[in-house]
Amino acid sequence: MKVVCKFNNINQAPNPETVSRLKKHISLPDGELDLQIGKEYIAYGIEFRDNQPWYYLCSETHDEYPIPVAADFFEIVDSRLSRHWKLCFLALKSKPESKLVFAEWASNINFYENLINGEKQAIAIFSKYRKLMDAEE
Repeated sequence: MKVVCKFNNINQAPNPETVSRLKKHISLPDGELDLQIGKEYIAYGIEFRDNQPWYYLCSETHDEYPIPVAADFFEIVDSRLSRHWKLCFLALKSKPESKLVFAEWASNINFYENLINGEKQAIAIFSKYRKLMDAEE
């Protein structure tokens, strides 16, 4: 799945309801995200928050892990879902979670935490899938 950034500041959202919803999840003093307007990004996974999609993407080519960014900031340019994604549903006590992510992520509740903490195995797994998804046509 490929998306293009439409805007990179919460305050540029099309309406006050969207701004309010985004501010529940994003806390930035100036509201600006590390995204380039007009740049195409590959979604390495999708998570649903408040029934809204958030794309896991890397803002830079050297990033070791993707970050979740609200779909509001993007326009979809290639809607094909990755063939490597699996549906993951977790009925957690606090709230249920739904994601479309690769198998190792879907089957391990701690995978993303391990990835952002720099665990070598998690980084290697993400790197493998990143290359595979980058090559999908």
